[in-house]
Amino acid sequence: MALNNNIYYYDTVRIDPWTYQIVVSTEGLVFVGLKEDKTYSSFHNYYPNQMLVQDPKRVAPYIVELKEYFAGKRRKFDLPIDFSSFGTSYQNKVIQMVCNIPYGTTVTYADLASAINGSTSVRAVAHAVALNPNLIFIPSHRVILSKNNVGAYRMGSKEKLRLINLEKGYLHADS
Repeated sequence: MALNNNIYYYDTVRIDPWTYQIVVSTEGLVFVGLKEDKTYSSFHNYYPNQMLVQDPKRVAPYIVELKEYFAGKRRKFDLPIDFSSFGTSYQNKVIQMVCNIPYGTTVTYADLASAINGSTSVRAVAHAVALNPNLIFIPSHRVILSKNNVGAYRMGSKEKLRLINLEKGYLHADS
């Protein structure tokens, strides 16, 4: 848990077509989602009973990096992510592997499962990826079901495909 009495700091940023909510603890990023999202994937479903305080200054560096990503100027995020409240050790291991998927590339859930000590538990990997609270910063959009099927995503499969294509487009623009 965050060290500051379960207080988290947030701000929002409009990057078409969405308004993102970015939440940080004193240790780093804990949540990226849609401001409008009141479903199971809202901040309070990941972190129930936590206090949110709007703090644009504290969140500003994360907003800068997110804007740079969408502008094609950033391929790797440098700011700290707070993993202290996220999942089991296995789920943390999966998410750490997702963090290492290179920009503009994709891997399948099966690829990730086999890379984790030869595990074949694709469902456990898919579950861990689905629990990712930090969209885009932890690039779970780069994990796909198969070559012809991107699979599910918290913001929808169309958005997942848009992010994949955004990265590939910037890669090809640089070559």
